[in-house]
Amino acid sequence: MLQRGFPLLRILGIPVHLDFTFLLILPLLAFLIGRNLPLYLGLFGLPRDPSLLEGQTPYLLGLAAALGLFLSVLLHELGHALTARHFGIKTQRITLWLLGGVAQMERIPKEPKKEFLIAIAGPLVSFALAILFWLLRQEAGALGFLTHYLALVNFILGVFNLLPALPLDGGRVYRALLATRQPYVKATQKALTLSQVVAFVLGLFGLLVLNPFLILIAFFVYMASRADAEATFLAQALEGLKVKDLMTQDPIVVPKDLPVAELLQLSLAHRVSGFPVVEAGRVLGVVGLEGLEGADPMAPVDRYLQEPLLLSPEDSALSALQRMGERNYPRALVMEGEALLGILSKTDLLRAFQVRLLGLSSLDKPKGMG
Repeated sequence: MLQRGFPLLRILGIPVHLDFTFLLILPLLAFLIGRNLPLYLGLFGLPRDPSLLEGQTPYLLGLAAALGLFLSVLLHELGHALTARHFGIKTQRITLWLLGGVAQMERIPKEPKKEFLIAIAGPLVSFALAILFWLLRQEAGALGFLTHYLALVNFILGVFNLLPALPLDGGRVYRALLATRQPYVKATQKALTLSQVVAFVLGLFGLLVLNPFLILIAFFVYMASRADAEATFLAQALEGLKVKDLMTQDPIVVPKDLPVAELLQLSLAHRVSGFPVVEAGRVLGVVGLEGLEGADPMAPVDRYLQEPLLLSPEDSALSALQRMGERNYPRALVMEGEALLGILSKTDLLRAFQVRLLGLSSLDKPKGMG
């Protein structure tokens, strides 16, 4: 749903990216604000200055207000990021997109106090900005409109983010409070249930008032809450596992001149979908079935060679899955120096996830066993 986008700048060492949807919403938001400028002036009790309503001025003010809104969103996300940094958690990037902003952290702390403080930091920044703009408000002119508008939208931003639905801040606060009294996974399950209810209510209200933006937000909350919960369950299930615990050791390797037809026979015989290609003990790459569609059966496999993703046996299983997902690799080679130790597939990781969830993993000794 949310793409990485393209890099814009770095603030305090934190990369800020713009998603392509931001480029769509910014001019649209500027147009809507500018078109409804008389309504805003009336709402804020400001005089209808004719100079603000002539020519392109309303739309320039709309653009300034829209940029101010997204700057406020950026500061909101920086609140999360800097609080996380205080607890030793790195923020990989802040992304501005269609529905605001997302601070993508390397992990969400399972300690309730830390998650609570990181989550609440964003709304506190928004409320502080609302108070600041209210104190700086002017009673006429362009600055009058902008200060009143930014005071209002920052207040709304803070309140909206406190809705008790993942991945909104309120959902994380709710989970953190639950996790002070029960296991983190159980707290996540309860937070997910409430998130789905909130999404349903938002969507229903959006339909009743014919507001497509609310419906879009409801859809985002529904989908993102499930993704957030699944990521939490996955992290819990793979906790403590390393690549060396799950990899297939001594994988079948093939020479670079092996015909594709013979590789397919090997795949059927050994039920393997990917093979490291090796020459004189040196790994050249990997060949997978997904890359052989339409391949010449008599061609050597090195014609379809793919650059491998390399992992260390000491890498965590969760970080391995994340790296494979980011680069869309179905498997990775496990190396120690120049030596090939094994191969790890997404299937291996997902199998471990399923088994851990069922509590049947042979990697965990039952209580009472030596």
